[in-house]
Amino acid sequence: MTLSGIRVLITRSAEQGGEFADLVRRAGGAPVLFPTIRLVPPDDCGPLDREIGRLSSFDWILFTSANAARFFCDRSARVGLVSWPAGLRVASVGPGTTRELESRGVKVRFTAAKHTGEGLFEDLLTDGVAGKRFLLPRALEGRQVLPEAIRREGGQVVPVVAYRNGLAEKDEDAAAEILADPPDVCTFASPSAFQNLFPLLGEENARDLLGKSRIAVIGEVTARAVRSRDFRVDIVPETYTLKAMVDAIEGFFTAGR
Repeated sequence: MTLSGIRVLITRSAEQGGEFADLVRRAGGAPVLFPTIRLVPPDDCGPLDREIGRLSSFDWILFTSANAARFFCDRSARVGLVSWPAGLRVASVGPGTTRELESRGVKVRFTAAKHTGEGLFEDLLTDGVAGKRFLLPRALEGRQVLPEAIRREGGQVVPVVAYRNGLAEKDEDAAAEILADPPDVCTFASPSAFQNLFPLLGEENARDLLGKSRIAVIGEVTARAVRSRDFRVDIVPETYTLKAMVDAIEGFFTAGR
């Protein structure tokens, strides 16, 4: 129980915070749930519907998050897609994304060995990229690294917005709790999760909270968002999974003790 006595702020959406909270509890920590983002469909689903309608024109469909998989599959079912084209291959960025797809009956050709967009691209190279067409459902705020890499190798890639990160509804009781007793570590899995803390708590309150807690993030993009507001990032797991995040937090506090 290496996180015994450690309070961990979880800012993931209400639908997704439970898994992270369970991992924290199993490590002996105390999860503090305060969602800062709310996952919602795109304002305009027209572009997404159009690409769903021409799936057979793609060689690969790439999923870089479980959220993208969930929203894409939900929308596909809503517009009446019964089955995916037999020649369409599916690649996933990590085990959580693969589980989401397989739970919906989608066969995943491979899961990236390194759970990042860069890792996914490296694995795609072994099959060849040039001359192939890739569909990339993603968040509105999606990174450009993967599409740019595919294009450099001569592939065609169509990014399409499958969902966006909205501002969560403020939980007044939870806000009062974390301001009165700041958690030992605040965790953020996306730039939006970090940035939304400020309008939810107020600029001064959020700065005070973050100044009293350690900060743990998943991914360098999120780390840059934190540093851009002049905060120090204390913990970044080597792989971009919730389990790796908990392990990294454990390592940090164990070393501190």
